[in-house]
Amino acid sequence: MKSIPKTLSISRASDRWDMSSTTTQTRENEHSLILGVDVGSVSLSVAEINLKREIVKTAYRFHHGDVRGTLREALNGFDLGKIRWVAATSSTPSILKTSRQYDNRVAIMEAARHFHPETGSILVVGGEAFGLIGFDESGKYRSFRTNTSCAAGTGSFLDQQARRLNLESTEALSRQASGNTGAVPKMASRCAVFAKTDLVHAQQEGYSLEQICDGLCHGLARNIVDTLSMDREARAPILFTCGVSRNRAVVRHIEAITGKHVIVDETGMYGAVGAAFLLAGEGHEAEVIAIGSADDLLLPETARKKYFHEPLELTLSAYPEFGGVETYEYTVTPLPFPHPVEVDIYEVLKPGLEYEAYLGVDIGSTSTKALLLSPGGRVLAGFYTATAGRPVAAVQRVFASIEDLREKKKIGLRILGAGTTGSGRKFAGKIMGADIILDEITAHARAACEIDPNVDTIIEIGGQDSKFTTLKKGRVTFSIMNNVCAAGTGSFIEEQARKLGCPLAEYSSRTEGRRSPIVSDRCTVFMERDMNHYLSEGYAVEEVLASVLHAVRENYLTKVAVEGAIGNTIFFQGATAKNRALVAAFEQRLQKPIHVSRYCHLTGALGVALMLSDQGIRETGFRGTAIHRNTIHVSSETCELCTNH
Repeated sequence: MKSIPKTLSISRASDRWDMSSTTTQTRENEHSLILGVDVGSVSLSVAEINLKREIVKTAYRFHHGDVRGTLREALNGFDLGKIRWVAATSSTPSILKTSRQYDNRVAIMEAARHFHPETGSILVVGGEAFGLIGFDESGKYRSFRTNTSCAAGTGSFLDQQARRLNLESTEALSRQASGNTGAVPKMASRCAVFAKTDLVHAQQEGYSLEQICDGLCHGLARNIVDTLSMDREARAPILFTCGVSRNRAVVRHIEAITGKHVIVDETGMYGAVGAAFLLAGEGHEAEVIAIGSADDLLLPETARKKYFHEPLELTLSAYPEFGGVETYEYTVTPLPFPHPVEVDIYEVLKPGLEYEAYLGVDIGSTSTKALLLSPGGRVLAGFYTATAGRPVAAVQRVFASIEDLREKKKIGLRILGAGTTGSGRKFAGKIMGADIILDEITAHARAACEIDPNVDTIIEIGGQDSKFTTLKKGRVTFSIMNNVCAAGTGSFIEEQARKLGCPLAEYSSRTEGRRSPIVSDRCTVFMERDMNHYLSEGYAVEEVLASVLHAVRENYLTKVAVEGAIGNTIFFQGATAKNRALVAAFEQRLQKPIHVSRYCHLTGALGVALMLSDQGIRETGFRGTAIHRNTIHVSSETCELCTNH
C-alpha cells in the first residue's frame, strides 16, 4: 500500500501558480488556499490545498441525501478564512459557489498523474458506478470502460450488505473481511436483492461473519474485474481510487484475480484533490470567493417540490379484508432458526369433529405458504412463514403449526392428499411425499380461475421474482417472469422500507393518498441515489416511499409484463398485493379495476390444493405433518458453471 506523502511538491514548472508579481499579492497568495469539493451519489469529499499543491486538510463523509448539512459538518476544522478559490467536480450539485467545475474523470487523472506518474490504469469505484481509465505506454489517455445500468459491484452494494449484517458501516464490513483466515463462501454479487439469499444460506451453513464479509468483497471484486475485463485490459500498476478503494479486502481480491499490482494511497479522494489541482493551474483567471463560514459557500435553497405522480388512492377496485375468523402467530421454539408462522383460520372449526382436507404447500425463495382445503372447496386455514434460505425447516415449521392448530382446536384432521409448488417444490415434495408437484404458473392460474372464471390477466409479484400470465377461458395462453434483476420485487420494496425506517406493516397506510416524485425503477442502488436527492430537497419520507411503489409498477410493466396483452379482468397475486397502496399504483397507471383475493398471499398453495381436489385423490403418499419432529440432514453444493454460483 503506497501512501501520499504528507508534503507534495510541484512536479512540473508549468504547474506553478501564476499570479500578480506585486510583493503584496505574492505574500497574500502564499497564505491563500484552494478548496476542492467532490460530491457523489452517496458520499462527499473535500480537500484543502495551498498554492504549492500541498494538501493541508481533507474530509470524507457519507451524506445520506443531506449534502448541505454533511458539507457543513465536514468543513469543521478547515481554515475557511484563508480559502480564496473553490473547485468542484461535475458530479457536485449546483448548491455551492465555485470558481470552476471540472469533469470528474479529468480531475481524477490530474491527481493521479501528480502522485503516481507511473500509473498504467486507474480503477474508480464509487457508490453507484465504477470504471477503468486506461493509458498507453507513453502515459497518454487511451480508453475508458464502465459498468452497465446494473449497480452490482459498486460501493452501495456493500453498504446494503453491511446493513443486512447489522454492521454499523461499510468500514466495519471491510475490517471483518480483512480479518478472515478461513474459506470464502460464494456470493451472488450480481444483485443486491439476490445477495440477501446467499447471506442467509452462508449464515445457516455455519460461516463466520468474517468469512461472509470476505465472500461479499470477493464477489464484488470478481464482478468489477469481469465487467471491466481488467485481467486483459488494465495496464499495471493499477491505481485504485474513490470510496471502495478503502476496503482492503476488495483490493486484495482484485490483486489476486488480476495478478497485477494495485496502488492505493491514504486519501482516495482524487476527485476533490484533482479539481483543486486543475484550478491551481489556471492562475489568476479563477474567480475569488470570500468565505467566512460554510454557509457562505452554499447558495440559497431555491428548489420547489415537483410531484410527478398523483395521490395513491383506490377508486375502481374493491379491496378485501384479510384474515379469517381468527389470526395469530405461532413460533416453533425447539427448531433451529425459528421464524413465526402466521396462521389464518377461515372457517369455524368445531371441537371433536374430524375434518378432511387437501394440503397445498408453496415453497418460495423468500416465503413458504400452506393451505388446507376441504373436499367441498372451502378454505379451512392458511399458513405463512419466511423461507429464510432453509426450505426444509420452513416446511417443518408450517407442519408444526398445523399440528398445533389441530391440538388447539381439539379437532381431527385427515390429509386426503398433499402437493407442492414454488421454487422449492421438487426438493420439499420428495421429502414430504407429495402426490403432485406443480409449476407455479399452473398453480396460480388454477387458483385465479376458481375465484373468478373470467380472469384474463395475472400480475404476480413475489419476494425475488415477478411473473405475468394471460389466460383465455381458464387456459394459460402466455407467461413470462423477470430476468436476473430483482428490481420491482417484494424484496425490493422491503429494502427501501428498511432504509427509510418504515415497518413493512405500515407501508401501505403511510403512502395512501400521497403524491410523489419520480425515481429510478432500475435498481435498489440507483433508487437510493434518487431517494437521497428527494430527501435532501425536503420531500417527506411518505412521499419518497410512495415513489418506490410507482417505480415497482413501472419496472413490472416495462420489463416483465406485455402491456398490450393486459386484459380487463386483472388479478394481482402474491403477498405484495396485501399492500393496498401498491395495488392503487397499478390501478392508477392501467385505469382498470385490479382484483385482489383475501387469499392473494396463498394462491400458489390454493392452486395446488384445488388440483388435488380436481383429481379426487384419496390414496396419498404424504408422510404426515409429524415429520417436523424429525431431524432432516441437508447438504449443499455450489454450481460453478457461471458467476451466479
